[in-house]
Amino acid sequence: MDSTTFEVQSLFYHNAYAGCIALAQKHAPHGIVDDASLLQLVYAARAALALNDVPGARQLVGEDAEHPAAMSVLLLADLKEMKALGDDAGCADVLEQLMTLLDVVEPGELTSEIVRCNVGLALYESGDKEKALETLQVTGQGGNTQLECVALGVHILLTMHRVDLAEAEYLAARHISDDSLLVQYMEAWIGMVRGGRATQQAYYVYDEMSQNTTIAHTAHQVPALVGKTVAQAAQAHTTDASSTLNEAAQLDAVNPLVSANQAVLAALTPATSSTNAERLAQQHAQAQPASELTQLWESKRRELDEALAAVA
Repeated sequence: MDSTTFEVQSLFYHNAYAGCIALAQKHAPHGIVDDASLLQLVYAARAALALNDVPGARQLVGEDAEHPAAMSVLLLADLKEMKALGDDAGCADVLEQLMTLLDVVEPGELTSEIVRCNVGLALYESGDKEKALETLQVTGQGGNTQLECVALGVHILLTMHRVDLAEAEYLAARHISDDSLLVQYMEAWIGMVRGGRATQQAYYVYDEMSQNTTIAHTAHQVPALVGKTVAQAAQAHTTDASSTLNEAAQLDAVNPLVSANQAVLAALTPATSSTNAERLAQQHAQAQPASELTQLWESKRRELDEALAAVA
């Protein structure tokens, strides 16, 4: 993998989707012409889908794309459109087409990993978590060397409250590549879900990620800073969390992650700030649904309130 493709991939892993798209477009302005441009534009198209920009994703890989990795992105775009229309039959047809791609990719290639991950994502977003895990080949016992699939599988396991299986997959992944961005993020996710002292390790991960030279001092740094904010707040370090979130706001004030977590952080301040908290919460509610990170933070806040009430 060349350095540009690696940087595009890294931006995608950091959830710096706008930066991923911009860099891919800069280095592959003529569309898919070789293996490098294929990977760059596929990652960019996946980033566009994460931003719910279906037309943008289609444009990045081209409607007539024939490579399985690009086709899997186009089918994910189809699935989003079918869901928006409430077309269950159409969704089922798209899922069937996605499954057939698994039979035509070459095992061991990165594009094969991307296809499998996209199929697993489609199944997960369609509500079939068990089949998604089966497709991703994430069983809770380790053994899968495709880290994108493992990372998605860990996320799914955490949504199923199987922290034990998620941690087993994470520990196995560490033996494959302990310095991988995905492996480090897995550690942070598990730490945040476990709570308690584990949130301190999650903080260290997000703090280190926020200093990564690929994203530092740019708007691409915001997701890592928000993760750091959540970890600080989970440890009741609200002043530090506020400072970190202000740093993120200075880089990208309109990022929905920032506004969502501003509302949550305001709710953690003294009662004198309740009016401001309600205002921020209302503003974000009008903008878009709360992120999964925000929902996790809110659940941790409720647990803290209940614990404090119990010992009062």
